[in-house]
Amino acid sequence: MMKYIKKMAAAVVACGVIGLCTGAVIPVTTHVIENSRKPAVSDDVALLPSENDGEVKTTMDEASKNTVEIINKVQPSIACITTITEGISYFNMAYQSKGAGSGVVFHKDSENAYIVTNNHVISGSSTVSISLNNCDLVNAKLVGKDANADLAVISVSLSDLAKAGVSNVQVAEFGNSEEVKVGETVIAIGNALGEGNTATKGILSSQTRDVNIQGTELTVLQTDAAINPGNSGGALVNSRGQVIGINTAKISMTTVEGIGYSIASDVAKPIIEELMNSKSTPTLGVYITSVSAEIAQQNNLPQAGVKIEQIIPGGSASYADIQPGDLVTSFDGTPVFNTEQLMSAVKKCKIGQTVNITIVRNGQTKTVSVKMRESADNF
Repeated sequence: MMKYIKKMAAAVVACGVIGLCTGAVIPVTTHVIENSRKPAVSDDVALLPSENDGEVKTTMDEASKNTVEIINKVQPSIACITTITEGISYFNMAYQSKGAGSGVVFHKDSENAYIVTNNHVISGSSTVSISLNNCDLVNAKLVGKDANADLAVISVSLSDLAKAGVSNVQVAEFGNSEEVKVGETVIAIGNALGEGNTATKGILSSQTRDVNIQGTELTVLQTDAAINPGNSGGALVNSRGQVIGINTAKISMTTVEGIGYSIASDVAKPIIEELMNSKSTPTLGVYITSVSAEIAQQNNLPQAGVKIEQIIPGGSASYADIQPGDLVTSFDGTPVFNTEQLMSAVKKCKIGQTVNITIVRNGQTKTVSVKMRESADNF
């Protein structure tokens, strides 16, 4: 799988993931300019005389009709994702935040529909729910996730969808991203700003880009189709209505416009299949945050590490002497300085294995034995 995740490009690109957390407010202003003398005419509209009264009316050209057909074909397969994240702040205050993202229905069986999204959309969430075709929210379960590829697979019950009003779940058609050409028309569809599915249009700017996104090295497509917060996990579609990319990030610099990234479908498909068929893996069962040396000093902590924010009931940590507020500094003999290192160490464990975790609690260092248990359906 990892052969699909390319090494960091020589030039590091500053970019940001585009999941939406509603804790932040994004102001949006629309300016409308009216002209009372004559109607505005765009390149996509032809003017034709009316058969009845000679008045001018508009009709779509073939390019516009094709765009509408593509959107109508794909949009029923695009899920609007809503996440809830709970935790304990540094001031020992409980908090809850709501986020939004997108997903693509890529498979269904007799019981469930399966949706691919970005790992960063659902990671750390206590609950994840989805909506198809503007139906009521339906709870989702985690099938598998790969932080290194920034991909995750979740599932929803067909019976739950039927109760919400969706009796016919449509599966998206995936295309070959290697066949797309620079300059080809593409459409991005997703839950922009968490307000429901919208579509934007552009071209494929580059077929292959190797970028580093928040420490994750990805091979991506580049497009100038507008990609906004909430679009993460949505579809980048070609002119035949086929999914050729999973939208994941955009350049977040004020001096840059029209640069968005999508994980190429040829890279995503084998990872998705592996996540669908992966065997159960152990989990520590905690919500965590990285504590840098600077933060440690500011909060009078002895050193950098990973802070336990919350214990998930039924997870491995819930059966061991681990508490919220503990600072993990070592996992099975390997020093831990950030969340990525801890997650990587956990991933190497086997179900039933007992590991020693070094923690700092109230200024005292101690070693705790933890039996790694099977992953629960948490995110």
